[in-house]
Amino acid sequence: RKIKSNEATRNMVIIVLSAYLDEEKFRMMKEYGADVCFSKPLPLPQLKQEVSRLLGLP
Repeated sequence: RKIKSNEATRNMVIIVLSAYLDEEKFRMMKEYGADVCFSKPLPLPQLKQEVSRLLGLP
C-alpha cells in the first residue's frame, strides 16, 4: 500500500512471487496493490509473458 500511495512510486509495477500464496493471500496481495501474483514453481515463459504485458512490450 505504501508503494502505491506514494506519488514517486505510484506507477511502479509490483510482482509477487511466493511459495506460500494461497487464494486468500493472493486476494490480499491484489488488494494491497500487487499488479500480478505468482506461486512457485512458476514456468519461466509465464513470468516472461506477464512481465512483458505489464511493461507494455510486444
